[in-house]
Amino acid sequence: MLRRVAGALALFLAMAAPAGAQEEEPTAAPGSIAIGMIETADAEGIFDIVHNGQVSVRHIRSGLVCHFARDGAGGRIVLFRGLPRGEDVACDANDGRESVALYATRYPRTTTLDEQIAGAEQALRTRYPNAQPYTPTLAVNGAAPPFRTVEFIVARREDGARMYSRAAVAIISGWTIKMRYTLLAPDDEAARQGELTSSLMWRTALADVMANPIP
Repeated sequence: MLRRVAGALALFLAMAAPAGAQEEEPTAAPGSIAIGMIETADAEGIFDIVHNGQVSVRHIRSGLVCHFARDGAGGRIVLFRGLPRGEDVACDANDGRESVALYATRYPRTTTLDEQIAGAEQALRTRYPNAQPYTPTLAVNGAAPPFRTVEFIVARREDGARMYSRAAVAIISGWTIKMRYTLLAPDDEAARQGELTSSLMWRTALADVMANPIP
Protein backbone atom coordinates (compact mmCIF):
# COMPACT_ATOMS: atom_id res chain seq x y z
CA MET A 1 0.00 0.00 0.00
CA LEU A 2 2.79 2.44 0.87
CA ARG A 3 4.51 1.79 -2.43
CA ARG A 4 1.29 2.36 -4.39
CA VAL A 5 0.61 5.62 -2.56
CA ALA A 6 4.17 6.84 -3.03
CA GLY A 7 3.95 6.00 -6.71
CA ALA A 8 0.71 7.92 -7.06
CA LEU A 9 2.33 10.95 -5.46
CA ALA A 10 5.14 10.55 -8.05
CA LEU A 11 7.71 11.45 -5.47
CA PHE A 12 9.59 10.23 -2.50
CA LEU A 13 12.63 12.37 -2.49
CA ALA A 14 11.20 14.09 -5.56
CA MET A 15 9.55 17.47 -5.80
CA ALA A 16 6.15 17.81 -7.46
CA ALA A 17 6.78 18.80 -11.07
CA PRO A 18 4.88 21.67 -12.78
CA ALA A 19 1.85 20.49 -14.75
CA GLY A 20 3.46 21.20 -18.10
CA ALA A 21 6.60 19.31 -17.20
CA GLN A 22 4.62 16.14 -16.50
CA GLU A 23 3.84 15.82 -20.20
CA GLU A 24 7.47 16.11 -21.29
CA GLU A 25 9.77 13.16 -21.80
CA PRO A 26 12.99 13.10 -19.74
CA THR A 27 16.12 13.95 -21.72
CA ALA A 28 17.84 10.72 -20.62
CA ALA A 29 16.84 7.27 -19.44
CA PRO A 30 16.14 7.13 -15.68
CA GLY A 31 18.91 4.58 -15.17
CA SER A 32 21.43 6.82 -16.91
CA ILE A 33 20.39 9.77 -14.76
CA ALA A 34 20.75 7.68 -11.60
CA ILE A 35 24.20 6.47 -12.67
CA GLY A 36 25.22 10.07 -13.34
CA MET A 37 24.13 11.11 -9.85
CA ILE A 38 26.17 8.30 -8.30
CA GLU A 39 29.23 9.29 -10.36
CA THR A 40 28.83 12.97 -9.48
CA ALA A 41 28.84 12.07 -5.77
CA ASP A 42 31.83 9.73 -6.23
CA ALA A 43 29.58 7.09 -4.67
CA GLU A 44 30.33 4.05 -6.85
CA GLY A 45 30.23 0.94 -4.69
CA ILE A 46 28.28 2.83 -2.02
CA PHE A 47 25.06 3.38 -3.99
CA ASP A 48 23.66 1.40 -6.89
CA ILE A 49 20.69 2.01 -9.16
CA VAL A 50 17.25 0.51 -8.63
CA HIS A 51 15.81 -0.88 -11.87
CA ASN A 52 12.23 0.34 -11.45
CA GLY A 53 11.83 2.66 -14.44
CA GLN A 54 12.40 5.69 -12.22
CA VAL A 55 15.40 7.68 -11.02
CA SER A 56 16.06 5.65 -7.88
CA VAL A 57 19.25 4.68 -6.06
CA ARG A 58 19.94 2.34 -3.15
CA HIS A 59 22.47 2.72 -0.40
CA ILE A 60 23.91 -0.79 -0.55
CA ARG A 61 24.88 -1.21 3.10
CA SER A 62 21.72 0.06 4.81
CA GLY A 63 19.13 -0.69 2.14
CA LEU A 64 17.89 2.93 2.11
CA VAL A 65 16.29 3.75 -1.26
CA CYS A 66 16.05 7.28 -2.63
CA HIS A 67 13.47 8.05 -5.33
CA PHE A 68 14.17 11.28 -7.19
CA ALA A 69 12.21 13.37 -9.68
CA ARG A 70 11.87 11.76 -13.12
CA ASP A 71 14.72 13.88 -14.49
CA GLY A 72 16.74 13.98 -11.27
CA ALA A 73 16.28 17.76 -11.02
CA GLY A 74 17.12 19.23 -7.63
CA GLY A 75 18.40 15.94 -6.26
CA ARG A 76 21.80 14.80 -5.09
CA ILE A 77 23.66 12.10 -3.18
CA VAL A 78 26.03 13.07 -0.36
CA LEU A 79 28.83 11.11 1.33
CA PHE A 80 29.84 12.72 4.62
CA ARG A 81 33.33 12.63 6.04
CA GLY A 82 34.20 11.68 9.60
CA LEU A 83 33.10 8.06 9.59
CA PRO A 84 34.42 5.33 7.28
CA ARG A 85 33.44 5.91 3.66
CA GLY A 86 29.82 4.96 3.07
CA GLU A 87 28.88 4.82 6.77
CA ASP A 88 27.30 8.31 6.79
CA VAL A 89 25.33 9.23 3.67
CA ALA A 90 22.34 11.22 2.55
CA CYS A 91 20.25 12.06 -0.47
CA ASP A 92 18.19 15.20 -0.74
CA ALA A 93 16.11 17.34 -3.06
CA ASN A 94 14.87 20.93 -2.90
CA ASP A 95 12.74 22.92 -5.30
CA GLY A 96 12.35 26.06 -3.16
CA ARG A 97 8.86 25.06 -2.06
CA GLU A 98 9.47 21.60 -0.66
CA SER A 99 12.65 19.93 0.56
CA VAL A 100 13.38 16.47 1.89
CA ALA A 101 16.55 14.72 2.97
CA LEU A 102 17.11 11.11 3.99
CA TYR A 103 20.15 10.00 5.97
CA ALA A 104 21.67 6.60 6.77
CA THR A 105 24.41 6.51 9.42
CA ARG A 106 26.13 3.66 11.20
CA TYR A 107 27.65 5.10 14.36
CA PRO A 108 30.69 3.41 15.95
CA ARG A 109 28.94 3.50 19.34
CA THR A 110 25.50 2.52 20.54
CA THR A 111 22.84 5.19 20.15
CA THR A 112 19.14 5.39 20.99
CA LEU A 113 16.00 6.76 19.40
CA ASP A 114 15.59 9.28 22.20
CA GLU A 115 19.15 10.52 21.75
CA GLN A 116 18.78 10.80 18.00
CA ILE A 117 15.42 12.61 18.00
CA ALA A 118 16.67 15.02 20.67
CA GLY A 119 19.60 15.89 18.42
CA ALA A 120 17.33 16.30 15.40
CA GLU A 121 14.98 18.56 17.35
CA GLN A 122 17.85 20.66 18.65
CA ALA A 123 19.19 21.10 15.12
CA LEU A 124 15.75 22.16 13.91
CA ARG A 125 15.26 24.63 16.76
CA THR A 126 18.74 26.04 16.17
CA ARG A 127 17.96 26.63 12.51
CA TYR A 128 14.49 28.01 13.29
CA PRO A 129 14.55 29.67 16.74
CA ASN A 130 10.88 30.64 16.36
CA ALA A 131 9.71 27.02 15.80
CA GLN A 132 6.28 26.26 17.25
CA PRO A 133 5.13 22.67 17.86
CA TYR A 134 2.67 21.33 15.29
CA THR A 135 -0.20 19.20 16.57
CA PRO A 136 -0.34 16.02 14.45
CA THR A 137 -3.65 15.02 12.85
CA LEU A 138 -2.62 11.51 11.78
CA ALA A 139 -2.63 8.47 14.05
CA VAL A 140 0.67 6.61 14.46
CA ASN A 141 0.51 3.10 13.02
CA GLY A 142 2.35 0.66 15.25
CA ALA A 143 3.10 -1.69 12.34
CA ALA A 144 6.26 0.20 11.35
CA PRO A 145 9.58 -0.32 13.18
CA PRO A 146 9.83 1.91 16.28
CA PHE A 147 10.62 5.51 15.44
CA ARG A 148 10.47 9.04 16.85
CA THR A 149 9.24 12.17 15.11
CA VAL A 150 8.86 15.89 15.84
CA GLU A 151 6.80 18.38 13.82
CA PHE A 152 6.86 22.17 13.85
CA ILE A 153 5.59 25.29 12.15
CA VAL A 154 8.55 27.54 11.39
CA ALA A 155 9.36 30.77 9.58
CA ARG A 156 11.82 30.57 6.71
CA ARG A 157 14.89 32.61 7.53
CA GLU A 158 15.17 34.28 4.14
CA ASP A 159 11.71 35.84 3.99
CA GLY A 160 9.69 34.75 7.03
CA ALA A 161 7.45 32.46 4.96
CA ARG A 162 5.46 29.98 7.06
CA MET A 163 6.56 26.37 6.69
CA TYR A 164 5.75 22.94 8.05
CA SER A 165 8.89 21.09 9.18
CA ARG A 166 9.40 17.53 10.38
CA ALA A 167 12.23 15.33 11.58
CA ALA A 168 11.93 11.58 12.06
CA VAL A 169 14.38 8.87 13.07
CA ALA A 170 14.49 5.07 13.32
CA ILE A 171 17.25 2.56 14.04
CA ILE A 172 17.24 -0.59 11.90
CA SER A 173 19.94 -3.27 12.00
CA GLY A 174 22.44 -0.83 13.48
CA TRP A 175 21.71 1.91 10.96
CA THR A 176 20.21 5.24 12.05
CA ILE A 177 17.72 6.29 9.38
CA LYS A 178 16.65 9.91 9.51
CA MET A 179 14.38 12.20 7.51
CA ARG A 180 14.13 15.98 7.45
CA TYR A 181 11.23 17.51 5.54
CA THR A 182 9.92 21.04 5.01
CA LEU A 183 7.05 22.46 2.94
CA LEU A 184 5.81 25.99 2.43
CA ALA A 185 2.57 26.07 4.42
CA PRO A 186 0.81 29.44 4.34
CA ASP A 187 -2.30 27.90 5.96
CA ASP A 188 -3.31 24.91 8.08
CA GLU A 189 -4.48 22.86 5.10
CA ALA A 190 -1.05 23.17 3.47
CA ALA A 191 0.58 22.14 6.75
CA ARG A 192 -1.66 19.07 6.91
CA GLN A 193 -0.66 18.19 3.36
CA GLY A 194 2.96 18.40 4.47
CA GLU A 195 2.17 16.11 7.39
CA LEU A 196 0.50 13.58 5.08
CA THR A 197 3.21 13.66 2.42
CA SER A 198 6.08 13.42 4.89
CA SER A 199 4.35 10.57 6.71
CA LEU A 200 4.04 8.60 3.46
CA MET A 201 7.65 9.33 2.52
CA TRP A 202 8.89 8.25 5.92
CA ARG A 203 6.92 5.01 6.01
CA THR A 204 8.03 4.20 2.48
CA ALA A 205 11.66 4.80 3.46
CA LEU A 206 11.31 2.45 6.43
CA ALA A 207 9.56 -0.18 4.30
CA ASP A 208 12.36 -0.02 1.72
CA VAL A 209 15.04 -0.51 4.37
CA MET A 210 13.15 -3.41 5.92
CA ALA A 211 12.58 -5.03 2.51
CA ASN A 212 16.16 -4.85 1.27
CA PRO A 213 18.70 -7.44 2.40
CA ILE A 214 21.68 -5.78 4.06
CA PRO A 215 25.12 -7.22 3.17
